[in-house]
Amino acid sequence: MSKESIRFIHAGDFHLERPMQDLLDLPEHLKQALVDAPWKAAEAVFETALIENVDFILLAGDLLNPVSCGACGPAFLIEHFEELRQRNIQVYWAAGQVDDPDRWPDAVALPSNVHLFSKRQLEPVVHRRNGFALATILGRSNDGRESIRAAEFQIDSDDTYVIALAHGSADRESLLTQRIDYWALGGNHQRQALHGEAPHMRICGTTQGRSFAEEGPHGYWTVEVDGNHDAQITAQDVDSFRYVVQTLDKEDLAMGRDIRQLMTKRVSRLQSENGARHLIVQWRIEMDLENASMVGPAALEEILSWLRREYGHGACSVWSTDIEVISPKTFPSKWQEEDTILGDFLRTATDNRKTLGKNINLKPIVEGETPGSPAWESLLVNEEANAATAMLDRATLLGVDLLRGHKIDLLAPTRRFGGTKA
Repeated sequence: MSKESIRFIHAGDFHLERPMQDLLDLPEHLKQALVDAPWKAAEAVFETALIENVDFILLAGDLLNPVSCGACGPAFLIEHFEELRQRNIQVYWAAGQVDDPDRWPDAVALPSNVHLFSKRQLEPVVHRRNGFALATILGRSNDGRESIRAAEFQIDSDDTYVIALAHGSADRESLLTQRIDYWALGGNHQRQALHGEAPHMRICGTTQGRSFAEEGPHGYWTVEVDGNHDAQITAQDVDSFRYVVQTLDKEDLAMGRDIRQLMTKRVSRLQSENGARHLIVQWRIEMDLENASMVGPAALEEILSWLRREYGHGACSVWSTDIEVISPKTFPSKWQEEDTILGDFLRTATDNRKTLGKNINLKPIVEGETPGSPAWESLLVNEEANAATAMLDRATLLGVDLLRGHKIDLLAPTRRFGGTKA
């Protein structure tokens, strides 16, 4: 068995063709930083490789779409690949669906230190240092299938450290059937350890989150393997913006607590936990609608403006995109008992929620009142049960606001009639 240690980086899903998303009322002072964030995160991977003098980098796909990125995308990669070549650092690249090898421009040759794996068959590549075999990389670019076929990654036993490099969804139990020391996977944008001990299975995640669907820290893995093939794996964060969802529930708002004080404490904690980076925050509030001192869209709009003024600037901005009121499962009983239009409305909404909205027929309304494509009309009429319930919850809260005399702006970033996520 080799007595040589190995050091490498496992990264991927740069998605340099994708802009940042979920940004309402984009602040002028953050625009350029938001544009640069994905590129700087990817650049940090290559810079670390040079500083740490790693043996090689594993790139697990979806780096960029060379067509939609334009010339700057391939040029960016080639520049950094060349810097690595000059330091004799190898790059092993298993492409995903976005960076399909067939899309790479023929006129742009990859440097000699870059091995782009075929999407048609599995390729074994032996990584050597001074002629001595250290690791065997089994790689295959994505051929359009969503799932990785573990059975393809087979190799005869030898003394090298065996790495499988692929892009796509993976089943942990099937991966465990193969004699692989380290599974280097891409495709899921959230960094994850599928198996915490040997054999190691890691999803690198994207280097920069783009939306609230990619909440939390993002970066890559560094791996150090000793002569006994024991690996020390460390998560490295390189995102300069981080998406965060903050929820204030009824208990937070109970006993007359001031919502601004609560938000101030949350912002302070977020800044402490996330270090020197900008934060994109969505606030979700579960309100006691009967006893709340702050009721209605106008009050929430003022709170949002205050948050942006107070915390949305500076070296580490905390930019609040919106405030969403969580649709309550039940409304105050005295409202439902009223002999008013509001009472009738709530009783009808409650009855329909019990049946998951199955008795609601939108087809006549959609066909008669809603101009739109057949696909859009079909979407409104043929909702699945969960989606129909969510729509009913939002519609009920909107109706309550209107019947209680609140002024409604359907385009405001304070989504008073907002969602139902847990």
